[in-house]
Amino acid sequence: MSLVSIDGELGEGGGQILRTALTLSAVTGQGFEMSRVRARRARPGLRPQHLAAVRAVAMACRAEVHGAFDGSPDLRFVPGEVTAGEFDFDIGTAGATTLVLQTVVPVLATHSDPSRVGISGGTHVPLSPSFHFLARHWAPVVEELGLRARVVLERAGFVPRGEGRVRAETSAWTRPTTLDLTRRGPLVEIRGLSASARLKGDVARRQCEAARALLWEQRRLESHWDVLELPAASPGSCLQLEAVFQNGRAAFGLLGQRGLRAEVLGERAARWVLRFLDDEEAAVDPWLADQLAVPLALARGGGRLTTSEVTLHLETAAAVLRHFGIDAATWGRHGGPGGLEVPRC
Repeated sequence: MSLVSIDGELGEGGGQILRTALTLSAVTGQGFEMSRVRARRARPGLRPQHLAAVRAVAMACRAEVHGAFDGSPDLRFVPGEVTAGEFDFDIGTAGATTLVLQTVVPVLATHSDPSRVGISGGTHVPLSPSFHFLARHWAPVVEELGLRARVVLERAGFVPRGEGRVRAETSAWTRPTTLDLTRRGPLVEIRGLSASARLKGDVARRQCEAARALLWEQRRLESHWDVLELPAASPGSCLQLEAVFQNGRAAFGLLGQRGLRAEVLGERAARWVLRFLDDEEAAVDPWLADQLAVPLALARGGGRLTTSEVTLHLETAAAVLRHFGIDAATWGRHGGPGGLEVPRC
C-alpha cells in the first residue's frame, strides 16, 4: 500500500498536522507516515495529548499503528474500517480533551450508527479551544454541514492538574453538504459566557460586568450572558464572548491567570470583539477558520469562508488536505484578512 508521506515540520510544525492527518486518513482510507513529528518544539515528538488522539482514531477505524509512544519522532498509520461504539480515553495530563474530540468525532460520524466518547484531561487549557468554544461555537457551525455532535461537560479541567471530563455523542453524517461563510450579514446578537471554579471574589461576575460595560460604553452594544460556577478539581476561570451574525460568527475566549484581575480579562475579550466588528469582510474568527478546514473537506460538498486573519494554522490545514488529494486553498495575505476554499469532492 502506498502511504501519504508528511514532514512533521510542515507549516506550523505542531500537533495540528498530526490530528488533521489522522482524521483524513481514517475517513479516506489513505494511510500515512509522518517523520520529524513536532521537531521544532521544545519537547519534540509525540506527547500524551497527541498519543490520545492517535489511540482514539486508531480504535475508531481499527488502524495498524507503528511509532505510537511518548517522544516518538515518527508515526505510521494504516486505517481499517470505521466502527461505531463506546470509547473512553484518559490523556493522563492537562492535555486538551477538545482537540482529541475534534479529531475523532468526524471519523465516528461517518458511520451509520451512533457512537459515544468520553475523554479525561484538560478542558480549558492555553493554546487550545476550550470546551465552551467547542460546544457553543464549533459544534453549531459544523452542524450546518450535517456533522452533529452533542458535547457535555462533566467536570472542568484547568492547568496544571487537568482532571476534567467531557463526553460526546455522534450521529450519522449525511453527506454531501456544503457551507458558504463568506458574507456574514448583519449582527444578530452578542453573547457571552463567564465561568469560574473554586475561586473567591465573585470572579465570573466581575469578568462579565467588565466586558458588558466596555461594549456598551464604546458602541452602545447590548450583550447577553451566562454566568456559571463550574465543577472542577482545581481552581480556574474562563470567559468567552461571541458575535453572532446572520451568516457568520466569531468567538474570543480567555483563561484567567494568576495576578490578572478579572476586570482586565473581561475588557480584553470585549476589545477583541470590537476589532472583529470593524472588519466587515470577515465571516468567522481565525481559530474557527482553521478548525473548519477538515469538516469542510469531509462534507464532500465543498465550501468557502472568510476570516479576519490568515494564520499559519489555516495554511497548514490546507497543506495537509492537499497531501490527501483535496485541493484546498487559502487566499489573502498571511497575518491579514483572507479566506479558505475547499472544492467539492
